[in-house]
Formats: sequence, structure tokens, C-alpha cells
Amino acid sequence: MKDTKQRAMVHIDMDTFFCSVERLFDPELEGRPVIVGGQPDQRGVVAACSYEAREYGVHSAMPLAKAGKLCPHAVYLSGNFKAYVHYSGLVRDILDEYTPQIEHAGIDEAYLDLTGSRLAFGEPTDTVQEIRKRIADELGLPASAGLSTAKVVSKVASAAAKPDGFLEIRSGEELAFLSPLPVEKLPGVGPVCRASLHDLGIHTVGDLSLLPVEALQSVLGSWGRVLHEHARGIDKRRLEGGRLPRSVSRETTYDTDTIDYDMVRSTLLLLSERCCLALRRDGLSTSRIAVKLRHSDFKTYMKFRTLEVPTDQEQTVYRTALELFERLLDSGVRIRLVGVALTGLAVAGCQGELFSGLREVGADSFKMDNLNESVDRIRERYGFSSIVRGSTAALVPGRGGPARGRECR
Repeated sequence: MKDTKQRAMVHIDMDTFFCSVERLFDPELEGRPVIVGGQPDQRGVVAACSYEAREYGVHSAMPLAKAGKLCPHAVYLSGNFKAYVHYSGLVRDILDEYTPQIEHAGIDEAYLDLTGSRLAFGEPTDTVQEIRKRIADELGLPASAGLSTAKVVSKVASAAAKPDGFLEIRSGEELAFLSPLPVEKLPGVGPVCRASLHDLGIHTVGDLSLLPVEALQSVLGSWGRVLHEHARGIDKRRLEGGRLPRSVSRETTYDTDTIDYDMVRSTLLLLSERCCLALRRDGLSTSRIAVKLRHSDFKTYMKFRTLEVPTDQEQTVYRTALELFERLLDSGVRIRLVGVALTGLAVAGCQGELFSGLREVGADSFKMDNLNESVDRIRERYGFSSIVRGSTAALVPGRGGPARGRECR
């Protein structure tokens, strides 16, 4: 990766982390099947298992009793979570030396953005190898890594590099790397989603990339669009500092307290657009919508509604926000501030509960997804105000007149 402006996204994954830490305390476990979580005669599930145990069909979340039948000669350990947290912290200390742009995805994995680290540490390929060597030399732990220009590709690459390996997917090679893989290798494709895709004749990532996005959206809603992009190695998500944001909100304080309720309704649409644009940029959806009103006497009121099906569509958010506003509205009262807040955020994914709402995800829904995607592309290139709705034009600086208030994040 010689282009200094080209993104360098890394996924670091500690190999069989719990088992590897246990082997630090007891080297005789090396080369033996190890299962962490308890004894096979106890109720509970496998928390982690070594590669040697996996050869017998054992995997994480399997009932301990079943693991005992598959691999009775394994070493069964209750686990030492305090030790795992300690070593996870030591790994993080090493990663922190190379970039502040880190997203900790769990106790044993992290994403790093090394795009801006070239001047200090050289090419990302060499930096990743140096990081892995330090983790091995200083902590005695194996780590696999994937490097590419996209988070999703790096995640898949690190899994393909296991055990204790490194795989770089250069720009332009994403499709060739992903296409032959089983579709379940893509993050977010669980058993339910895999079964739905198999019903469509999709078994590999290549099959998925060739299917029209409209067909995927008709079955999976907005997640179909995201999955289609991921299958082609397209993933513009930024790192999120290790956890999802708890909420996305936008609000406007009017320069003058108003009883122009039609303008407030238009403001709600604009705020819904801005909130959902932020959701889609980060591959998120919301399941809980709130509207906030502040009267001229500074008293503040809010109402909430929880959705059955998560969404990233401003059309749905605005429709719900408008209903909440009408319930909050006290005719004749001057309004000082109006806001929209989205909570219950989750990474857009193929969840089992999504399918309970598929009757609501029809042609209109994926048409809206296509429309929003097109508008997003225009705004990404030319700015938010480059394309606006007629009802919100007067509220957007530079379009239709001066803004009528101050918008806050």
C-alpha cells in the first residue's frame, strides 16, 4: 500500500485467546485440546476452545455436555477472566503506541486505522507485522491480522489468516479474494440469514455480489444493500472507538420563538434527514425514536416510540416523529427548540427478529433505500445542501433563504 492517502484498515484477532492465556500459566497445555468454560458434567457452554479441540467438532457456545462427548480427553478449565482482562489490556497498550484510531471490538479483537501512521511507522504492511511480533515476543500470545482498505475485508482476511498469520488484500483485489468464500464468511451473515440466501441460490460471496441489489433488499430490507456492498469489498465505515454510539440526535433552536407549526414540521423532516444520513454513513439502524420540544418558558417535553423493525430511512423516522410531535403540540404555545433523537442503535444486520417484520418491507421500502442511497451519494460529493426537499429548502443555509434557527448536534 504505497498510496499515502489510501485507507489502511487492520483487524487484529487474538488466536484462541482464552486458551492461549491459559497456556502461559501451564505450558503443558501446549498441543493438547483445551476447553474453557467448565467441566463436561456441568451445565453451561463452551466459552473458548483450542484448535486441537475444534478438530473434534467442538466450538464456542456449544453445551459442555456435548463437548464432553465429542472430546472427552480434552483439558477442561473453568477459566480465569481476571487474567484474560489483564492480558487484553497489555495487548491494547501495544496497539495504542501505533495509532489513536482504534476500535476495540471485544476482549480479543480490534480494528486499527493506520492510514495516518505511515510517516511515523512506515508502510502498514510492515507495521502490522511489527505489532504481531511484539505481541508474540513481549506477551507470548499469537495474533492473526488482516489488512485492506475496508473494515469488512480486513475482518474476513484475519479469519482466513488463522492461526497466527497475516493476510493483506490490496486495493482492487477485494472481489477476487471474497468471491469464492462461503457467504457465511461475511460478518453479519448468521444461520437465519444464510438459510434465506441459500433459498435464493446464493452460496458464495461471489453469488451474492452478482445478485441485483433490489432482490436482496426485497428480502433483507436495508441490510440487503449493505450486504451487497460488503460482498464487493465496499465498506466506508469509520472506526467507532470500540463501541456503538448510544444515540444520534439533531436539534434546532429558533432565533425567535415560533407558533409557525408548519415550519416546525418541516424542521422535523430536516432533522430526520440529518439523523438518518448519520446512521447510514456508519451502517446503523434505529429502533427507538424521540421528539423533543422546548417551549418559550424553557420547559422541555419529550415523547418516545419503539419500532418493531429497525430502520435507517428518514421517511419512517419522520412519519413517526411527526406523530409524536402532534401528540406533544399544545396549540398556541410558542416553540423555542425542536429535536429528533434516535436510540436503540444496532449495526445493520440480518437478525432473526427482522424476518418477523418482512411483511412491512416491501417494494416501497427498498425503493426508498435506493432513493436515499442516491441522495447520499450526491451529498457526499457536493455537500448536504446540494439536494434538498422543497419543504425544507428555506431551513437550509444557501438554499431558499437564510436558516430559521441554529442546528445543533
